[in-house]
Amino acid sequence: MKRLFCKPNDCLLLVIDIQQRLYQAMEVAFKDIFIKNSSILIEVAAACKIPIIVSEQYPRGLGKTIDELEKVIPHKKREEKLYFSCYREEPIKAGIDLSGKKTVIVIGIETHVCVLQTVLDLLEADYRVVVATDAVCSRRQHDRLSALNAAADAGAVLYPTETIAFMLMEKAGTPLFKRLSPLFK
Repeated sequence: MKRLFCKPNDCLLLVIDIQQRLYQAMEVAFKDIFIKNSSILIEVAAACKIPIIVSEQYPRGLGKTIDELEKVIPHKKREEKLYFSCYREEPIKAGIDLSGKKTVIVIGIETHVCVLQTVLDLLEADYRVVVATDAVCSRRQHDRLSALNAAADAGAVLYPTETIAFMLMEKAGTPLFKRLSPLFK
């Protein structure tokens, strides 16, 4: 049962490859909601003081993190990678392992490649993995949905953005809730 919860003191947010050239190729009908939800989770994580790791797959070729997210990410450090799985890239792996967190919330591009391979490696390393179903994206809906099914079969927990965000906020009426509630209108 513990694996189904997102407790702010035990979570890390992993933002995978939401880069300029990759984003341009994503499923058109899903792009806006994907960016909105990615922004929400980044803002909620930052407000809850949850560590955020941002990866960029070969940024010289695929561009930097998109401007819409650059505005909300609280730090400028990006981890470049060549492996599709973030967890196989040593600086990212070390950042996750040294964080002391046991739950990794995952958002990013592409669901059926880098996101799925990262999820599988994290699960194999005994992390609890929560995938934000509406904050991961692929070029084709079928690829995104197939990868989400595979992630769930492997043991990842799949939740929409609001479920994760409200678990992290824990309670209404707090200053944190009041500050973040406009994100959900």
